Amino acid sequence: MVNLRSQWLIVGTLASASCGGAAVTSPTESTIATAPAAAPSPAEAAPSAQVATPTHAAPPPAPVVPVPASSITVDVLPATVWIERTDNGLLLNCDLVVENASQASFELVEIEASVFDRSDALVFRKLVSANGVSPAIATVADRALGPKQRRLVMNPLHTFPRDLDLVRVAFQLTYQRSDSEQQLVVSSEVTPRAWTGKGRLRLPLRDRVIAWSGHDYLSHHRRWDYLDPRIVELGFDSNAGRYSYDLIMVDASGAMRSGDPERNESWFGFGRPVVAPADGTVVGVVSDQPDDRKFDITAVKSELLVVFGNRVLIEHGPGEVSLLAHLRQGSVKVKVGDRVRAGQEIAAIGASGSSLMPHLHYQLQTTATGHAEGLPPTFHDFLRVRGARRLAVTRGTIETGEIVEPRRR
Repeated sequence: MVNLRSQWLIVGTLASASCGGAAVTSPTESTIATAPAAAPSPAEAAPSAQVATPTHAAPPPAPVVPVPASSITVDVLPATVWIERTDNGLLLNCDLVVENASQASFELVEIEASVFDRSDALVFRKLVSANGVSPAIATVADRALGPKQRRLVMNPLHTFPRDLDLVRVAFQLTYQRSDSEQQLVVSSEVTPRAWTGKGRLRLPLRDRVIAWSGHDYLSHHRRWDYLDPRIVELGFDSNAGRYSYDLIMVDASGAMRSGDPERNESWFGFGRPVVAPADGTVVGVVSDQPDDRKFDITAVKSELLVVFGNRVLIEHGPGEVSLLAHLRQGSVKVKVGDRVRAGQEIAAIGASGSSLMPHLHYQLQTTATGHAEGLPPTFHDFLRVRGARRLAVTRGTIETGEIVEPRRR
């Protein structure tokens, strides 16, 4: 739910605090003393008759006792999985949470997803497996599942054809035991729902921007492991930024800055207006944090949203809140309780909180807290910039790497 800088800061800070110990050096040629070979004894030097020495065969290894088939379970999170309709297909942004109740170790060797329509007929099936020289399953991180371990698997089977009747999706995972040939096949299914937002969202900026990072499978917003013990220790238990964007202003050539990247003023967007994406009520404001691209990790446990620095939260309706973050210090023009309208200027782009550079972080979520779940935003009335071409979009999503701008009325 936070950008790359904050994720590394959080993980790096905690990891460095838990590492340590004496260094262990490997012996080298200069430190290893080699004993001279012993001279043969007279008995060894002279030929003699061989004497049979009784031998004792090693006992056979104890058989590996299979673990019950129910030892591994899998669930799909979040509890509600939304269908995000994009130009590239139907996307399911969900995670597979696997738990091993046994004392054995396993490795994930295959994931399969099967799609069923309203008549419960199979209409689509695909998988990632261990087949091949460089198998597809190798693209899935953290495939090892240790004893009594609970692990999050970021679902790699996330995109389906746009014309599918995506009523039910069954996931099947195959785990290979490390000390035997035993395999366990576990499954879980989900009934995804089409998302219809209450607010008619528009781009929250007035300028041409690039979606420097969105929420595709490779995006850092998507790859937020909220089961990582270091993240859990801070209090995170969900991915509120599951559908978020980092938006950076660009010039006509697509450049984001001119000059020293460490200076906020080198970035074209620094200080540019941020506008309300839809009508709503302001339910959260912070405006006093410096634009130093830092945050206080000790404060995160008491307020998860600290990582976002200066921020405005706008409720568009029950269960639908926009978070606009990393705003410029002192730029917020609204207060809690204010009613705002779509397009109203509410703040300016800054570099407060966990920010790699001046940009606007935008996400839609279920509540105004850091324990929210993400929602898929759909924007209205914007242009996709394709070089000299402008593609008008009445209603659509934005992909990572796309350059877009509001449609002028």
